[in-house]
Amino acid sequence: MANDGFNGSTVTFDSVAVGDLLSIDYSDSVEAIDTTDSADTSHKYLTGIPDPECSVEVVGVPSLSVAATGTLSVAWFDGTTDTMTASVLTEISSSGSVDDKISTTLTFKPAA
Repeated sequence: MANDGFNGSTVTFDSVAVGDLLSIDYSDSVEAIDTTDSADTSHKYLTGIPDPECSVEVVGVPSLSVAATGTLSVAWFDGTTDTMTASVLTEISSSGSVDDKISTTLTFKPAA
Protein backbone atom coordinates (compact mmCIF):
# COMPACT_ATOMS: atom_id res chain seq x y z
CA MET A 1 0.00 0.00 0.00
CA ALA A 2 1.27 3.44 -0.85
CA ASN A 3 2.55 5.62 1.96
CA ASP A 4 3.15 8.90 0.14
CA GLY A 5 1.99 10.81 -2.92
CA PHE A 6 -1.48 10.31 -4.37
CA ASN A 7 -1.21 12.73 -7.30
CA GLY A 8 -0.32 10.79 -10.43
CA SER A 9 -1.75 7.49 -9.17
CA THR A 10 -3.80 5.53 -11.71
CA VAL A 11 -6.50 2.83 -11.62
CA THR A 12 -7.25 0.49 -14.50
CA PHE A 13 -9.97 -2.13 -14.94
CA ASP A 14 -9.04 -4.69 -17.58
CA SER A 15 -6.18 -2.40 -18.67
CA VAL A 16 -8.50 0.60 -19.28
CA ALA A 17 -8.26 3.71 -17.08
CA VAL A 18 -11.48 4.09 -15.07
CA GLY A 19 -11.42 7.90 -15.31
CA ASP A 20 -9.95 11.06 -13.81
CA LEU A 21 -9.25 10.09 -10.20
CA LEU A 22 -10.43 12.04 -7.18
CA SER A 23 -9.67 9.38 -4.55
CA ILE A 24 -8.75 5.74 -4.02
CA ASP A 25 -9.44 3.63 -0.94
CA TYR A 26 -7.90 0.15 -1.00
CA SER A 27 -8.46 -1.91 2.14
CA ASP A 28 -7.93 -5.49 3.21
CA SER A 29 -9.48 -6.94 6.34
CA VAL A 30 -10.24 -10.27 8.01
CA GLU A 31 -12.96 -11.30 10.44
CA ALA A 32 -11.89 -12.13 13.98
CA ILE A 33 -13.24 -15.58 14.92
CA ASP A 34 -13.73 -15.96 18.66
CA THR A 35 -12.32 -19.32 19.83
CA THR A 36 -12.44 -18.57 23.54
CA ASP A 37 -12.89 -21.62 25.75
CA SER A 38 -14.69 -21.41 29.10
CA ALA A 39 -11.38 -22.20 30.85
CA ASP A 40 -9.51 -19.32 29.14
CA THR A 41 -8.61 -16.22 31.13
CA SER A 42 -8.86 -13.91 28.10
CA HIS A 43 -10.44 -14.04 24.66
CA LYS A 44 -8.61 -15.90 21.91
CA TYR A 45 -9.13 -15.41 18.18
CA LEU A 46 -8.33 -16.90 14.82
CA THR A 47 -8.57 -14.87 11.67
CA GLY A 48 -10.81 -15.53 8.71
CA ILE A 49 -9.76 -15.18 5.09
CA PRO A 50 -8.82 -11.76 3.66
CA ASP A 51 -11.63 -9.56 2.31
CA PRO A 52 -10.05 -6.87 0.10
CA GLU A 53 -12.10 -3.99 -1.27
CA CYS A 54 -11.25 -1.03 -3.47
CA SER A 55 -13.36 2.11 -3.84
CA VAL A 56 -12.43 4.59 -6.53
CA GLU A 57 -13.95 8.06 -6.95
CA VAL A 58 -13.75 9.53 -10.45
CA VAL A 59 -15.00 12.63 -12.26
CA GLY A 60 -18.07 11.94 -14.38
CA VAL A 61 -19.89 8.67 -14.95
CA PRO A 62 -17.71 5.93 -16.47
CA SER A 63 -19.21 3.43 -18.90
CA LEU A 64 -19.01 0.46 -16.55
CA SER A 65 -21.82 -1.73 -15.28
CA VAL A 66 -22.42 -3.38 -11.93
CA ALA A 67 -21.34 -7.03 -12.01
CA ALA A 68 -18.58 -6.37 -14.58
CA THR A 69 -15.57 -8.59 -13.90
CA GLY A 70 -11.91 -8.16 -14.70
CA THR A 71 -8.50 -7.27 -13.33
CA LEU A 72 -8.32 -4.15 -11.17
CA SER A 73 -4.94 -2.51 -10.81
CA VAL A 74 -3.96 0.48 -8.67
CA ALA A 75 -0.61 2.04 -9.57
CA TRP A 76 0.29 4.40 -6.74
CA PHE A 77 2.45 7.40 -7.56
CA ASP A 78 5.21 6.17 -5.23
CA GLY A 79 5.76 3.11 -7.45
CA THR A 80 3.83 0.51 -5.44
CA THR A 81 0.81 -1.37 -6.79
CA ASP A 82 -2.30 -3.16 -5.55
CA THR A 83 -3.99 -5.67 -7.86
CA MET A 84 -7.13 -7.80 -7.77
CA THR A 85 -6.62 -10.24 -10.64
CA ALA A 86 -10.25 -11.36 -10.50
CA SER A 87 -12.52 -8.55 -9.34
CA VAL A 88 -16.18 -7.67 -9.68
CA LEU A 89 -17.72 -4.20 -9.71
CA THR A 90 -20.22 -4.42 -6.85
CA GLU A 91 -21.48 -0.83 -6.61
CA ILE A 92 -21.71 2.33 -8.70
CA SER A 93 -22.84 5.52 -6.99
CA SER A 94 -22.96 8.87 -8.84
CA SER A 95 -23.68 12.31 -7.41
CA GLY A 96 -23.55 15.96 -8.32
CA SER A 97 -24.66 19.33 -7.06
CA VAL A 98 -25.20 22.89 -8.33
CA ASP A 99 -22.01 24.48 -9.67
CA ASP A 100 -19.98 21.34 -9.00
CA LYS A 101 -18.80 18.27 -10.89
CA ILE A 102 -20.55 14.94 -11.24
CA SER A 103 -18.55 12.26 -9.47
CA THR A 104 -18.92 8.50 -9.29
CA THR A 105 -17.70 6.02 -6.71
CA LEU A 106 -16.94 2.50 -7.98
CA THR A 107 -16.55 -0.34 -5.47
CA PHE A 108 -14.68 -3.51 -6.41
CA LYS A 109 -14.39 -6.83 -4.54
CA PRO A 110 -12.81 -10.18 -5.42
CA ALA A 111 -14.79 -12.19 -7.98
CA ALA A 112 -15.67 -15.86 -7.57
